[in-house]
Amino acid sequence: MPQGPNLDDFVLLKRLALGAMSEVFLAEVKGAVGPDRLVALKRMRPEVAGDDAWVRQFLDEAHLSTLLHHPYLARLRAFGQQDGLLFLVFEYVHGLTLAQLLEARRTAGLGPLPWAHAVRIAATVAECLAHLHTLRGRDGQPLGLIHRDLHPGNVMLADTGSVKLLDFGIARRTGRLTETQPGQVKARLEYAAPEQLREAPLEPWTDVHGLSLTLYELLSGVQPFRRDSPARTMDAVLTEVPRGLGAVRPAVPAPLQKSVTAALSKTPSQRPSLLELRTVFDQSLRTAGAPLVGLPELAELVAPFLPGAGRLPWGQDRAREVATATLSTGSSHATSPTKG
Repeated sequence: MPQGPNLDDFVLLKRLALGAMSEVFLAEVKGAVGPDRLVALKRMRPEVAGDDAWVRQFLDEAHLSTLLHHPYLARLRAFGQQDGLLFLVFEYVHGLTLAQLLEARRTAGLGPLPWAHAVRIAATVAECLAHLHTLRGRDGQPLGLIHRDLHPGNVMLADTGSVKLLDFGIARRTGRLTETQPGQVKARLEYAAPEQLREAPLEPWTDVHGLSLTLYELLSGVQPFRRDSPARTMDAVLTEVPRGLGAVRPAVPAPLQKSVTAALSKTPSQRPSLLELRTVFDQSLRTAGAPLVGLPELAELVAPFLPGAGRLPWGQDRAREVATATLSTGSSHATSPTKG
């Protein structure tokens, strides 16, 4: 594992996010020059540094991050500890999370994403998930990893058009990573798969659900399960069927509409596999009349909403906050991994 630096090697410029377990800072490497001088530093909060369960989860994330090498994953640069506080140093990505992008577009009156752009992003995330699901350890054995916390806030679109999948703080490696305790859901309720709320075994189908729910929101502009209380949100996740995409985005190819609906099935075994979903994404992007979407086209989505683009429709103060870290700070629905 890359390690060795002290916190004194970095200048903390600004706190970007605060969670139950950790906080993320935009930081500068002392003495460094060029674009690599900026990093995202994720530091364990002093309040939980003595909690063994939180420490295990943070170490799990650190170990897992050393195994993840993919252009669509945030790259771990270093790992260290100082004064009893663990910290991770990741590459810094200048851009917006998909959640921020959706909010910016809503405020600007632009609506959800163009369908081909949304599908291209989903196809990229699917490729990244395929890498995660098939990853092997240094001993050559399958790790059985799933992300289990996919939502628009955990996918970033960089100013280059590159897509990055974020936050492996609750990724699960069967039988070896820190397990969720009974009665605790370690994902945002409105984005959880039904099996997560039922505390049933989790498989790659769980990530298929999360990816499809994210794509549904990118295409419709609506989070279909969010309600005004946790209990009602959980009930919606477990029992309600979202409105069909064809009713809100008729331009979306019919096979894609059908696949997204199937991928949101309450029964995991009835969902398409990740490979089947990727195939539908690719076929949809090759249909007659589908616009060509590459890195330049994706970069154009975020460019108007980044600092330096002029006065943004959602306010300059907020504009200064949108260059975010590549990692979120863990679940906001629990105060300890051992308590619900």
